[in-house]
Amino acid sequence: MSVPNHDVCSFVISWCDSGLWRQRSLIEGFLNAPLYRDFAARRRKDAIRIGWGLKKSGLRARRIGAVTNSPVWLLEDGFLRSRRLGHLDLPLSIVVDDVGIYYDCSHPSRLENLIADSLSPDQEMQAQEIIATWREMRVSKYNFQPDYAGSLSDNYILVVDQTKEDHSVLYGGADQEAFAVMLRAALHENPGYEVLVKTHPDVLAGRRPGHFGEEITRLSPRIHLIADPVHPVRLIKHAAAVYTVTSQMGFEALIWGRRVRTFGMPFYAGWGLTEDDIRISNSRRTRATVTQLVHASLLEYTCYNSDDARKGILDTVDGFQSLARKCSAGRLTPGDE
Repeated sequence: MSVPNHDVCSFVISWCDSGLWRQRSLIEGFLNAPLYRDFAARRRKDAIRIGWGLKKSGLRARRIGAVTNSPVWLLEDGFLRSRRLGHLDLPLSIVVDDVGIYYDCSHPSRLENLIADSLSPDQEMQAQEIIATWREMRVSKYNFQPDYAGSLSDNYILVVDQTKEDHSVLYGGADQEAFAVMLRAALHENPGYEVLVKTHPDVLAGRRPGHFGEEITRLSPRIHLIADPVHPVRLIKHAAAVYTVTSQMGFEALIWGRRVRTFGMPFYAGWGLTEDDIRISNSRRTRATVTQLVHASLLEYTCYNSDDARKGILDTVDGFQSLARKCSAGRLTPGDE
């Protein structure tokens, strides 16, 4: 089930949420129900109120939902999002959360609850199929850039930069200093290893600033900044470990069987699968397996769609595989097998 169980057959946003309203056909395709707008003077109480993550629309949905006693769902881009960046391509997948949102570690989320569930033998097999497809298709959140074609050391640590003001950092128990701590730890904990620092694609596109620039290469001759527009898969696949604050690339590294160090509290941390610099403040997260993490994140929590919203939701393993093939088509991949 990719959307929470519910009895309400329509969704509503505030009149102020013009961005969501412009994408109503896409949202209606994912949610398979009509989307309406309402005003402060006449709030709908017979619909589920939605917003986009913890952006203005999501915070507004929570405020209005508390006043009208209406259920609130928060939406976000899925983990297999699209070929190109968000300002160029509509999402091929979204996540739907009626508890919180996955990147807010201060609050429970639907994803957290799903990860904690044990898997049946059939679900275990589904998760293994998804992992195999992710690896075979060499997919990531975005899939438009060629793989890194440069030479790679036999021993290197991959450090992942993120954009400033990234909500997964702000709500993931971290701050700007966490990136400096991460880089120092990568050097200190791995003597003799090269440290490759991967720049975020939005930074390369000139849309947002990151935390690392060329100046970090002066800290140590072992640091190399990868500021080229490249797909991350080859860098993840061959890394001795992946160091991240809250980036999705840490999740992808787990899919590839890599050792992962976190310096925030992303959704995949705290389950005994990663080496975490901080701990979640309560006991919400227990131990889980990679297959539990993958099944919850990429199947139960995510809705997949085609470019044409009229084709409906693809919420099966076959749907995931179809979109993974679509995202990977035409990308240049060096022969590193």
